[in-house]
Amino acid sequence: MKNIIRLENISKDSFAGHPVFTVIGFFDGVHRGHQDIIARCIEQARADNGISIVFTFDNPPKNVIHGRLYKKLITSYSDKLKLIKKIGADYIVVAKFNKFFSGLLPEDFCREILIEKLNVSGLFIGSGFRFGKDAAGDTEFLKKFFSTRGVKVNEVPILKIMGKPVSSTSVREFYNSGDIESIKLFLGRDPSIKGRVIKGDSRGRLLGYPTANIDVFEKYVTPSDGVYAGLVNLKAGIVCTDHKAEDKRDRDLIKMMPSVINIGDNPTFAGQRKWIESHVLNFSGDIYGYDIEVIFLKKLRDEKKFKSRDELIKQIEKDIIAAGEYFELMKGRQ
Repeated sequence: MKNIIRLENISKDSFAGHPVFTVIGFFDGVHRGHQDIIARCIEQARADNGISIVFTFDNPPKNVIHGRLYKKLITSYSDKLKLIKKIGADYIVVAKFNKFFSGLLPEDFCREILIEKLNVSGLFIGSGFRFGKDAAGDTEFLKKFFSTRGVKVNEVPILKIMGKPVSSTSVREFYNSGDIESIKLFLGRDPSIKGRVIKGDSRGRLLGYPTANIDVFEKYVTPSDGVYAGLVNLKAGIVCTDHKAEDKRDRDLIKMMPSVINIGDNPTFAGQRKWIESHVLNFSGDIYGYDIEVIFLKKLRDEKKFKSRDELIKQIEKDIIAAGEYFELMKGRQ
């Protein structure tokens, strides 16, 4: 992406000749609240024949501050950049949040980054925005600091949908409850997660319903345990170069495949490891080693422990029928 620039590669003259309007944030999930504030920055830049810049970090600041994985991410770094770029910003400036940043006083951040690096003419921040060492900087600090420098600080109120504030915290709550409809409403897109298909215990294949398994639980939030109707995007990522069947036929696989997706640890078989298992409907190809995207469309039921293998198979058959009915319903609405 040509319009993505590392902070260390920027000088004060990098954007000379045009007023610079900057929006600052980590933007995990790039939800509709993020989209709103970024769009406002872009709109102002265009109105003033200026440049719009999204300033963000490639790693979660709170992980550095707390010295551990503080919260699981909603989007990967690469997906975050793609989503931001899609909104239409002229540039995305990326920095690595480290001990240097965590120790920067608010006035030093304003002077060394916003003035000496970006030469800002206008700032856009979300309500409740805080920055600098010990989160000492806030909107009032910014307004006071820039009051004599001709820089307008725009605090954008929190976007609300159906009376609920749109935030990454709200989105995580919806993930935890498996509320796919609300996740989609707040993100402005279907929730999804990407991963590489790896070998599981082959239990699905033994039951007659093979699955593509991915394991992504350490870093990213996932919907609550249960069964979902969704899609598997087989062109989400490149095919592994060592994949034994990589050829034109594989590269031309249908892009979106209706699927029944299970999240959980297989309690019927006393499983100890949690998986995202996707049974792709009407498909029998070998996709081990593929990078896929699993897209969640509707929760069908919670995870359940069954008394026997046969009882589980009967429920899987019901899940496939329920998913098929859902896809037919969606097809009729198009």
